[in-house]
Amino acid sequence: MTRTETDETATPDEDRQTDSELGRHLLTARGFHWIYGTSGDPYALTLRAESDDPVELGRRVRESATPLWRSAAGAFVTGRHAVGAAALADPRLSLRHADLPGSQRHVFSDAWSNPLLCHVTALDRAFLHAAGADHDRWRRAAAPALDAVAEGRRAGAEQPHAKRADGLGASFDLMADYSRPAAIDAAAALLGVPEAEQSRLARTCADLGVALDAVLCPQPLVVTRRLTEAVEDLRDLLGGLVAARRAEPGDDLLGTVLAADPSGSGARDALAVGVLTAAVGVEFTAGLINNTVQALLAHPVQWALLGENPDLTPAAVEEALRYAPPVRLESRIAAEDLTLAGQDVPAGSQVVVHVGAANRDPEVFLAPDHFDITRAPGRDGLSLSGPHTALFGAFARFHAGSAVRALRERHPRLAPAEGVRRRMRSPVLGGVLRWTLTTSPATSA
Repeated sequence: MTRTETDETATPDEDRQTDSELGRHLLTARGFHWIYGTSGDPYALTLRAESDDPVELGRRVRESATPLWRSAAGAFVTGRHAVGAAALADPRLSLRHADLPGSQRHVFSDAWSNPLLCHVTALDRAFLHAAGADHDRWRRAAAPALDAVAEGRRAGAEQPHAKRADGLGASFDLMADYSRPAAIDAAAALLGVPEAEQSRLARTCADLGVALDAVLCPQPLVVTRRLTEAVEDLRDLLGGLVAARRAEPGDDLLGTVLAADPSGSGARDALAVGVLTAAVGVEFTAGLINNTVQALLAHPVQWALLGENPDLTPAAVEEALRYAPPVRLESRIAAEDLTLAGQDVPAGSQVVVHVGAANRDPEVFLAPDHFDITRAPGRDGLSLSGPHTALFGAFARFHAGSAVRALRERHPRLAPAEGVRRRMRSPVLGGVLRWTLTTSPATSA
């Protein structure tokens, strides 16, 4: 692993801006999103992430006159499944700029002539902009531990979800009281986090929840500061665990990655995979639980069908991945001049795949706007086509399925007490701020 490939090139002190500098940067990026959105540009409006219907904006992205089009915000954008699949599989499209080693932070020194909105908040320290070769190596090293989860070979993997579901009251917030705690429980078990440190992990994960949104959409200053501080706290926590695994090997995720390469490079790989588990895996899994439950409750026939046949739970999760993906946007940078869907894309350009739109492409999916847990297998959606989502796809599927099944079995009369309240400035995740549900005893089903 070289210094140009890793996300270790900038220390927090080297990259730290004053509150005034950071605040000005965030406000400038926010201003560009608003300015570009005034023309009705659906991608710019998506980045605003205010009150517009994201599904309708996705439809407009997909139905643009050309399969790949240039947004006023500077990115080449597609909502077509075929083009999106080609882009996400193209090794010439990367998470980082080929000519910018180290931090991907862009300072708006000449923003009007060249506003770079691809890394609004650079999260190199969270390994979010690592090179493709790094992700490939991490995926191979982590596979034995993650495959064990997906195949149900880790003892007691489902127990925390059942315990959480049993402990819910008559009224609860799905994200705060169930989905995120369930995902954090799963991550803590996977990483081998000691019980004494699990509350620290939970606090850190709560602040990390905006990470994927923050890369493309500027968050408020205080939220951004909490995010970057959470990254450093997480690195400190996991760094200690990696050191402990080097001294006393284990079969958890960190130990598995270390065993793939016991050298110093292996320790950095273990840290990277651990950080990504908390920064991406937790929120992806929590979002998938939430989105699956929301889609099921919005379609009572499907909720009833799941109760009659619990073995449909994996299919329900799979359909939710397509219908309401936990990660809606995938952003890439062209490492060289290339042609995609007939469009010339210069080196350094941003290419964005609107996964939510592509997953409802009528050229690929029959009745794409309909949620159907009995949908016949066919072409896959693009929800697990990014390096982050691919790494944790099996983990998220397993735990979302276990959590949804536990909830359905214990609370068959689950019902919304209010509408879903989503976070502002959440174009990537569509993050849930609050969604209150009510329960009733299983005997009343």
